[in-house]
Amino acid sequence: MTRFATPDGMTRELSAITWKWFGMGAFVVAAALVVFALVGTKKGIVFFWWGRYTDWLRRSLRALHVFRPVEPIAGAQVAALLFVVALGAFDRLPYWYLMAAGIAAGPVLVIKRRLKDRITELDNQAGPFALTLANALKATPAIGNALDHVAHLMDGAVAQEFQLAVKETRLGRSLDEALAAVVVRAQSPKLATVLVSLLIGRQVGGNLVKTLETTAATLRELERLEGVLRQRTAEGRMQMWAMAIAPFLLCFAAYKLDNRYFEPLMQTGITGYVCVVGAMITYAGSLIAARKIISVDL
Repeated sequence: MTRFATPDGMTRELSAITWKWFGMGAFVVAAALVVFALVGTKKGIVFFWWGRYTDWLRRSLRALHVFRPVEPIAGAQVAALLFVVALGAFDRLPYWYLMAAGIAAGPVLVIKRRLKDRITELDNQAGPFALTLANALKATPAIGNALDHVAHLMDGAVAQEFQLAVKETRLGRSLDEALAAVVVRAQSPKLATVLVSLLIGRQVGGNLVKTLETTAATLRELERLEGVLRQRTAEGRMQMWAMAIAPFLLCFAAYKLDNRYFEPLMQTGITGYVCVVGAMITYAGSLIAARKIISVDL
């Protein structure tokens, strides 16, 4: 070939080919290092997040009394996510990103919602449970038998928790450990209050019946105060929602009346954008402040 006729031309051609292969080799090595960092060891990023997600899934399902291996569930979720992304990459699935987001976040949101509902149910049953256990202790002084009786007498989430605790004691676990496990697993503040008072009463001695009756009365008073607080802050919550929606409605109405209404704001250069950003910041700050004001905790 004529371009190899001179030594300088041959040197430049060989140099270009050398740098080309060197660049390709460097890319392959870098890609291999990235893959190794992701999945090459159990300390990689993929295994780290896989472990965190499966641990959270295991704890959450256990709190919901769903006792099954979580690895197949998480694996099916990842497989479905990769399948949807692959279809979207080849333009075989419209709005694939919405389906991918649903597969990734949908199960998490459902589980969190069910956990919240279960915690609310346990909070509502904490007072009746304390009073029922106090009455059971009047009939039998053995707290294990009393818990067994209450677990079969009540229903719902609290019955599931204490039926499991009674089964654990029959398998050799101490009663204090089983009750402490209920506190961790249930994640209910009010039920934890009852169980902590029960555990402290068992350790320091005293009248457990009186302690449980006092705890039940305290929880009833707390529920009454929470109801009063919700009534007092209901108007504030409605005002917060009105304040959150009003700017969008006003902007939409102004645009419908005159679609050039906001053009001067966008045509003034940096000043207009500063005004828009400042308005958005103050809007978000006002919503945060309003939420903190009406979110009163007892």
